[in-house]
Amino acid sequence: MSIANPGVGAGLGWKRALPLAAAALVLVATAQAAGGAPPAPFDPKDPALLCRGFDGKIGRSAALRALAAGFAADVHLAQAGKVDVEDELDLFEKLGLMEGHLMIGKALLDAKMQSDALPHFGHPISEIYDYIKPLFLARNYPQFDRELRDLEARAKSAPGAPATEAAYADVLAKIDGLRRTIPASLINSRGFVIRGIALMMEASADDLGESFEKGRIANKVEYHDAMGFAQYADRVLTANRALLGDAAGKIAGELRFALSAFPSLAPPAKPPHAPADLKTAAERVKELAK
Repeated sequence: MSIANPGVGAGLGWKRALPLAAAALVLVATAQAAGGAPPAPFDPKDPALLCRGFDGKIGRSAALRALAAGFAADVHLAQAGKVDVEDELDLFEKLGLMEGHLMIGKALLDAKMQSDALPHFGHPISEIYDYIKPLFLARNYPQFDRELRDLEARAKSAPGAPATEAAYADVLAKIDGLRRTIPASLINSRGFVIRGIALMMEASADDLGESFEKGRIANKVEYHDAMGFAQYADRVLTANRALLGDAAGKIAGELRFALSAFPSLAPPAKPPHAPADLKTAAERVKELAK
């Protein structure tokens, strides 16, 4: 199953548990014929460009633990007792967050909104990668931190170049490869996929909430994070309609509602939906996994 490639602080509620080595964006300087890459069109140390909900930490939310516990009790789990469901669902979520960041970053680059795009190429390496790093050795999968940094540098220095497009596709393929280390008994399971979609919808709702100030969208980085996570959830649905069966239509309806909270790349002055409404949609999707 191809989830990622069908054709290819308090607000988050995750209460991030493990500290990362860095909270600032990592921008890799690349040699240029003119004597170095041009300066970034933003200050990478600006706190406004960091994911507020991460607060320098990332970990497992109570929602993730509850969903994993419910699925582990499912008598239809082929490898019951042999697979740590929470570990696998955690990896699924973190790779979804990583890919959601990159998806929205690419959409912003394509829209010639480079200054808005660049933080989202930095977040995967600065906020998520260190958390999943121990899994590369454990799963005998090659690391791709260099590729992430290279993509970030290319998005900065040559956003419209074919090489940047190729680097983006390469990184997505590597993310998908690591995702494929999740046991087939889970990744091909209706219940697991629905739980994964619900987690991404919840992440979207949380980040939308982080974008709000006084009832209006004031933080574009968080708005775009939320948009990317919702779009990734929709990508998972598209790739797994046959697997999800009758539930696919109901999930599609909830995702249409969630995506309508993001009418354009430019955040609307007045949001169409409250974050709580998106949370409720995510809860309805969770119910479909039972």
